[in-house]
Amino acid sequence: MFENAADLRRQPLLERKKRLKAILPRDKLIAFSAHRKGDGTKFFTEAERKGLEGIMAKRADSVYASGSRTPDWLKIKTAKRQEVVIAGFTAPRRTRSFFGALVLAVREGDAWRYIGHVGTGFSHKVLEDLHVKLVKLTASKSPFPAKVKDEANTTWVKPSLVAEVKFAEWTSKGELRQPVYLGLRTDKRARDVVRERERPRK
Repeated sequence: MFENAADLRRQPLLERKKRLKAILPRDKLIAFSAHRKGDGTKFFTEAERKGLEGIMAKRADSVYASGSRTPDWLKIKTAKRQEVVIAGFTAPRRTRSFFGALVLAVREGDAWRYIGHVGTGFSHKVLEDLHVKLVKLTASKSPFPAKVKDEANTTWVKPSLVAEVKFAEWTSKGELRQPVYLGLRTDKRARDVVRERERPRK
């Protein structure tokens, strides 16, 4: 990051931005990224409301670290939540015990719709406790009308346990991207769990 051969990397962020704004040409393909000082929580809530991926939080006095990550710059992602029904579980891999991932479903009309697998968000105790519950619900066949990922490696269960996950977004196939397990829900019936549609906050 140089200006007229002067190395600006040791200059604080706000000074570098000030200089950049002064020399940046007016062009539809290039936009200067404005910043907000303070009110980070409010700004994050606004990003969530607008359905944005997240915000970047940067220390105003931080220097530019070439080619390396720094705790002075943080990418804070927004996350969506969805109630899901557990339809099965895959065999454990590597050092994990009990199961590898949960097979997830929602109700669509009179059928179960596959919406992906979740394999993160479990402590060892959660894996153990959940496995005990799932084994008691083992079923002989898939609840889905069509084949889904990892069927050969899946133990099916009666779709009755409701859980909640957080995730990045819905894919074009109607599956969850980057889901993380948050826990079981005991206040909802499995057949009442459908894909939740986002409504912008007012």
